[in-house]
Amino acid sequence: MNSSDYRVTALLTEHLGFAPLTLVDEVINAVNKIMYNCTDALENFLVKRREAQLKKLRMHNGIGEDDADIDTDGFMTDQIAAAERNGEVFPYAEIRSGTAELETLLVSHVDKNFDKFELYTLRNILTMPRDLVEDGWVRLKHHEHLDTVDFASVSEDSSARIKSLIRNISMELQLRKLLQFQLAKAKKLVSLLTRYKHSIDSLILTHLDTELSPDSARILKENLTPMNENIYYLLSQLNDLIEQALRLKQTFTKDTALKEGGQVQFWPTNREDYIREKTIKLLENITGTSPGSRPSAA
Repeated sequence: MNSSDYRVTALLTEHLGFAPLTLVDEVINAVNKIMYNCTDALENFLVKRREAQLKKLRMHNGIGEDDADIDTDGFMTDQIAAAERNGEVFPYAEIRSGTAELETLLVSHVDKNFDKFELYTLRNILTMPRDLVEDGWVRLKHHEHLDTVDFASVSEDSSARIKSLIRNISMELQLRKLLQFQLAKAKKLVSLLTRYKHSIDSLILTHLDTELSPDSARILKENLTPMNENIYYLLSQLNDLIEQALRLKQTFTKDTALKEGGQVQFWPTNREDYIREKTIKLLENITGTSPGSRPSAA
């Protein structure tokens, strides 16, 4: 049901005092009640007709009303069964099953036709043109000065605002998670720096296991005051040491050559060759010897 149908139904309900669908349901229930009463009355009539046929059969066989409950050697039972086969007496089982089948048939036809009745009534009788209601041409007396609102546009605006709010809430939640993560990292860093500061203070102030003089401790404390600069300097020095160790390892793995004495020969690097050449030239200039010559023994 769209907004227009809802407004029409609400207007009719308020004017009539009941919903249009309620009137249709009441009519259907009334007809169904009459139908069920008819099937019950038909079943009762057939049962009474059977009793009259049984009474006539007993009288024909010389059994009075006082002896109706007496059946000598099953004589009347056989007579009743024969009469039911011949059609002189209505079988009770057929009465029950026949009325039940008739009731099912009537219910199916009634439901099928009342569906058509419901659709026709709600669409053509208990209704009003939508444009008259939407444009405000049909109003109740106490709705004369009431301004109508376009529920479709209001619904679309509300949906857009809700979607925007959902997006904003999602972004705020993501930002909150990020800030919480950064806050946890900051707290952890502050904790580490606090412990580091306590360790440095303990190292400076406690002289039980150190030989630092008060002046040396003061100088050390002053030098350690700019924590960021000292940490960056230590990190850079550590990187240099790591690079030198890696170069040494590369040289060792590349230039290992075993000789007769079992010694390991390291091939000189370009820097070492350059320093060696400059050293030899400097010594030659100082001693006055030519390249490749050796001083004579005295």
